[in-house]
Amino acid sequence: MSWSVTPHQDLSVPVANRVDVPEWGGWSRKESLWFAQPPAAFLEDLIAVRLQLDANASETGPLEVVPGSHVLGRLASASVSKHAEHRVKCVVPRGGVLIMRPLLIHSSGKPLSPLPRRVLHYLYGPLLPTGLAWPSTESV
Repeated sequence: MSWSVTPHQDLSVPVANRVDVPEWGGWSRKESLWFAQPPAAFLEDLIAVRLQLDANASETGPLEVVPGSHVLGRLASASVSKHAEHRVKCVVPRGGVLIMRPLLIHSSGKPLSPLPRRVLHYLYGPLLPTGLAWPSTESV
């Protein structure tokens, strides 16, 4: 069963290893992968590509976005909540692709059915600072 996800910006990126790099922080580990929060300028250069694997996206809690909110930069939680009132549902058909900036305010609505909500999420961006590397496909 899917669940709802509150409005947020994607502020963390996966990396191969934890390496202390200036302006990178917020380190965490999820399912054997390291994540770090890069500076806002790095996040502004990222593109996220989401491939919809399942049909019935309108029933499984589709992605909801605040159009144009990525240009506001990295926001405090209170600002995200304030802007989140203007969300638009993005119902993507099975096999469809949605391309977004990670700083776009987005959420997932409450599912109306127990059907799965599976999405492949790819990040494309600039080279990482010296010492950091994107995770290999073996570690994902």
